[in-house]
Amino acid sequence: MANKDEFDLSYTTTDGDTPALFCDALESYLASSTEVMPKLETVLEKDPTMPMAIMFRGYLMKLAADPRFRAPINTCYEAVANREDLNEREQMHRHAFDYWQHDRLEDAVKLFDAICEAYPRDMLAARVSHYLHFYGSGGQQMVDSLQHIINHWQPGDRFYGFLKGMQSFAHEELGDYAAAEAAGREALDINPADIWATHAVTHVLQMQSRFEEGVPFIESFSNQWHGINNFANHMHWHKALQHIGLDQLDEALTIYDALLVEPLEDDFYLDVCNAASLLWRLEMLGKNVGHRWEPLLELSRNRIEDDELVFPTLHYLMAPAVLGDAEAVEKGLQHFQRWTNDDTTQGSVARQVGLPMAQAIQEIASGHGAEGSARMAAIQDHIYLIGGSHAQRDLFSQLISHYH
Repeated sequence: MANKDEFDLSYTTTDGDTPALFCDALESYLASSTEVMPKLETVLEKDPTMPMAIMFRGYLMKLAADPRFRAPINTCYEAVANREDLNEREQMHRHAFDYWQHDRLEDAVKLFDAICEAYPRDMLAARVSHYLHFYGSGGQQMVDSLQHIINHWQPGDRFYGFLKGMQSFAHEELGDYAAAEAAGREALDINPADIWATHAVTHVLQMQSRFEEGVPFIESFSNQWHGINNFANHMHWHKALQHIGLDQLDEALTIYDALLVEPLEDDFYLDVCNAASLLWRLEMLGKNVGHRWEPLLELSRNRIEDDELVFPTLHYLMAPAVLGDAEAVEKGLQHFQRWTNDDTTQGSVARQVGLPMAQAIQEIASGHGAEGSARMAAIQDHIYLIGGSHAQRDLFSQLISHYH
């Protein structure tokens, strides 16, 4: 039974209410809301066999970048793998999902982009493509991916504001700050609670060193973040960076203690990336962070062999390296060495930059700063391959310049 949603997209489902409920869950995803999984479970309660809902569930787990979710992700894929009743769009999603779950990110994002080309009002495909380009080649690809899509939307359309927020971030990563800020502020005029749009404009302020604007800008929108997932912690990290830009290191450390430590209990990769990178930035600026590295150590020991994304796994290496946990560091370095043999997108990234970056982190942290800095500098032009934003990767530029 095929039913359509408000965007004229067809769904294979046994329940006529599920397309609308699916869009509600999708809106929660776009908004970084903690309600996304409960809303999606409501869809699956109505139709446990709905292909797009099953794949959406798999996508959400894949977005967590946690190898412990591989079994349930595979269960989601197997539930649709041999279905013969999928429509064309659903078949394209299945194909993309297959590539993604096998960590062939470049093949996956090409297919998600193809879905957007054929079905430009498929916001799930658009947002996943946005994410994969973020952990791929970056700004130009994000901009190109959105260019075709946005021509098929109008300002009054549901999700249009989220699309402008995505466009804002894409332009920021490309370095077109004027276009980025304009799109981001338009998105926030539509929906002040759009944390991704707030994030995008914050990046513009960071990259243009507009730190005096950055702190009040973030504060002016933070009261809108009701029911937001761990991405709110990343915005607190951004606020700490703005304080660092103002040479207000105590304020940055206060944010760390008040807002970035407790979330570590959630064991989500972005929280560890926030914490480790902020502590190392502060240390390079001469700030004594005391025993603050230690809560990161046990988390990092457990995740130091993660093979979902090179970017967070490098951050998992930092606390053991700084604290001199030789066993954990060696375990991490051996993992990166093995990872270079994987025939996956991230295996290729590990070969090109991940392993030498891991080695450089160990050298810098163990007192061999000049050697580590030189090793990292030798691949500096290719560090973008690990993904993440310019602001996040700036840590590595700082390590190179500080320890050379």
